[in-house]
Amino acid sequence: MGMFDTIRCEIPLSDGFTGEMQTKDFDCVLGTLLIRVDGRLMIEDCDWEDVPLAERPDLKLPFIGSHRAINRRWRDLDFHGEFCFYGSGESASDWHEYTARFTHGALESIEVAPKDSYPQSKAWEGKESAA
Repeated sequence: MGMFDTIRCEIPLSDGFTGEMQTKDFDCVLGTLLIRVDGRLMIEDCDWEDVPLAERPDLKLPFIGSHRAINRRWRDLDFHGEFCFYGSGESASDWHEYTARFTHGALESIEVAPKDSYPQSKAWEGKESAA
């Protein structure tokens, strides 16, 4: 599995997918990126504060819940290049993968990857034939 960043997209995707999506093409720090309806790529920034010990969920494990995000805000990445993002529906075979292309911060296109190019589709085919 590993770490990833979450992608939110305000632009309707051509295949109609609306589920949760992620990417491993950025810092993979469990951050959130947003493709806005105006075609800008934004990243959610925040500041962090220490949580008083009395407010933490488990005093036996004081590091859990020791920080919380405050002052959340969006920052324009002025991104230039391509990145892939993906998500799945209810089953492993319901995989959706896209490539977003930005030029000097402006979205040029979001292309749907062909289904037969997904590594998951080849693994899934093997499971279906074994069944």
